[in-house]
Amino acid sequence: MMIEKNRIPIEVIEILEQLRDQGYKSFIVGGAVRDLLLGKNPKDYDICTDATPEQVKDIFKKVIDTGLKFGTVTVLNGAFSVEVTTFRKSRATENGKRIKIDSFSKSPEEDVKARDFTINGLLFDGDKITDLVEGLKDLAERRIKAIEDPQDRFNEDALRMIRAIRFHCQLGFEIEDATYASISGNAGMIQGVAQERIRDELVKILISNQPAKGLRILHHTGLLKFVLPELEACHHFDQKNVHHDKDVFDHTLAVIDHTPNDLTLRLSALLHDIAKPQTFSLDEKGVGHFYLHNLRGQELSKEILTRLKFDNKTIDIVGTLVCEHMSKLQVLRHSTIKRLINRVGRENIFQLIDLQIADEAASAPPHNFKILEALKKEIGRICDKNEPLAIRDLAIGGTDLIKLGFEPGPEMGKVLDMLLNRVLNNPKINKKEILVTIALQFKQE
Repeated sequence: MMIEKNRIPIEVIEILEQLRDQGYKSFIVGGAVRDLLLGKNPKDYDICTDATPEQVKDIFKKVIDTGLKFGTVTVLNGAFSVEVTTFRKSRATENGKRIKIDSFSKSPEEDVKARDFTINGLLFDGDKITDLVEGLKDLAERRIKAIEDPQDRFNEDALRMIRAIRFHCQLGFEIEDATYASISGNAGMIQGVAQERIRDELVKILISNQPAKGLRILHHTGLLKFVLPELEACHHFDQKNVHHDKDVFDHTLAVIDHTPNDLTLRLSALLHDIAKPQTFSLDEKGVGHFYLHNLRGQELSKEILTRLKFDNKTIDIVGTLVCEHMSKLQVLRHSTIKRLINRVGRENIFQLIDLQIADEAASAPPHNFKILEALKKEIGRICDKNEPLAIRDLAIGGTDLIKLGFEPGPEMGKVLDMLLNRVLNNPKINKKEILVTIALQFKQE
C-alpha cells in the first residue's frame, strides 16, 4: 500500500515540512492516512510531532489553542486548519473519561501505542508509511482492532467503544473478537463520557451506510441501555397488532434504513415510535394500541435530544416530525393538506412524507404508497404555486381589522382564523377587498 504525496493538500505538506526543517519529527497520522490508503479524500488532517505546543506556536504565525491539556494546537495555513499534537506517552483518565495528557513523549512509537485502533495508528512522513502496530494488515483484512490491550485503550477513553462501532458502520470493517468482547465487558464505562461526545458518534452512525446495524451492535454490546435507554426499552416489545410484523425496536431500525441519508430525518425515524412502550394498551380482543404515542413521543424526543446536547432547531424539527408522523391523510382535501403544511412548515413537509413512506415500508404488508406519493405530488404543486397557508399569508392583517372596528384580542383571532379557513378552501379570494367584505359580514352577524 502506498500514498501519493500529490493527493495531500500543499498546505498540509508545508506544515509537515516546516516542523521537520526546525529539527522536529513530524507525521500525518490517524484517519487521514487510513482514508488515503483506502482511496478516499480525507475531510481533515492531523499531525503528530515531538515539538511541544509552545514550540509549534514559535514556528507558525497563526496558531489556536484548541486542546492544550491534550497537547493539541491548531495551525492555520491558507484555507486549511490542521491539528498538531505532541507525541503522547499516556493519558490521565478517570472511569474511562479523558482528563488530560499525563506525559508527553519524544517517541512516535509510544504515541502510536496510545491511540485507539491499528488502522488509525499508521504514520506518513510525506514519503513513506511507518506501521508499528500491524495497521496495514488490519486495513487489508478490513478489521477494526484495538492497539495492544483493548481494556487499556477503553480505560483511556471509553468513547472509543462507540467509535469502533461507528467505524464498522462507515467502513464496513468487522470488529475483531477481543475488541468486541472488551466493549461488551466495559459498556458501563460509557456513562462517564460527556453527552455531546456521545452525540457526535451517534450522529456519524446515523448518517452512515449502515445505521441500523450500528444501533443493533450498540444493543448487543450493552451500550444502548446507557446511551439510549428509551430505545433499549423497545427491544422485544411485541406490538400485538396485525399492521406490524416486527417488535418496536426492529420496526424502528427498518424505518431508519428506509429513510434518505439526512440527519434530521433519521433522528425522527429513530424517535418516531419511542413512546410506544409507555402508551401500550390491549383491547378486549387482545389487539395492541398505542394511543397518542406520537404526542408522548414528541415530549420524549425533546428530552432525549436535549440530554444529548442537540441544538434547539434540530430538537424542534424532530419533535414536529415525530408528532405529525401519524397524520396520514386518507382523503386529499386541499384545505387539509394546507393545514398539514402549515403545522409542519414548508421546509420540513417533504421530510415528513419521506418518514411516512419509510414507516409504511417497515410495517407489515400489503403496503400502500400510492396515497403518499399523490400527497407528495400535491404538496409540491401547492408549494410551487406559493398558495397561502397561514394567517401571515392573508391579504389583510390585524391593523386592517382594527380600522374596520375590530378590537385586538380573541375576537380578532376568531376573524383571522375564519378568513384563513375560507382562503385555504379557495385561495382565489385572498384579495384585500374581498377579505374586508367577508370580515364586515362576519361583524354584522
